[in-house]
Order: sequence, then C-alpha cells, then structure tokens
Amino acid sequence: MKTSEDRGLTAQEQGLLRWLLDHGKASARAYVSTIEGLRVVSRCSCGCASIDFVDAPKVPLEILSDHKWQDGEGHLFGVFVFAKDGQLAGLEVWSIDGEATPTVLPDATVLVPLD
Repeated sequence: MKTSEDRGLTAQEQGLLRWLLDHGKASARAYVSTIEGLRVVSRCSCGCASIDFVDAPKVPLEILSDHKWQDGEGHLFGVFVFAKDGQLAGLEVWSIDGEATPTVLPDATVLVPLD
C-alpha cells in the first residue's frame, strides 16, 4: 500500500541516492544527472523509509544498485534504487532478517554490496 506525496527530495535522500548510483551498476551513473529534478510521489504506508518517484507498477524494473547494512541492534536491512522505463522510479528499503522495519534511510558509510 502506498501513501501519496508530492515533494522534492530531502538532502539525505539526494545524498543516499547519489551514493547508490555512484556505487551501483555501471549503467546507474547515467541517472545521477536526473536526481535534482526528482519528486517523491508516494511512500510506503507500512512505516518503512521507501519512496517512489513515479506512479507506476514496479514490475518490470531494473535494479541499479543493491546494498545492505546492519543497525545498532544487529538487524540486517537492504536498500536498492531502481528504474522503470528508463527513469529513476524509487528507493526501496527492506528487512533482510525480518526482525525489524527500516524506518529511516541508512547513512552511506555503513553500506556494503548485497552479495
């Protein structure tokens, strides 16, 4: 379920998105120039920090960068940025271990590639 929004990206969202694109697939770097004009159109209503930039089904999608991190309590989370039809479509966070919901975006300094 999604909650509609209409806003620009926060500085944290822009920074994380730029880092993910710089550290993702080679094709991901082509999307860096589009970050400044992005708008958040919806967020996940479950309480996680996932956001969407387009109102479109997420399938099929191209994952551009896929990383993981562990919070201070030892919960394991994932974050990926994806494109749909040639445009950045969203930033998704998820629980790898199923123990907690990632309610905030990670700092890029704690991210490692998801194997």
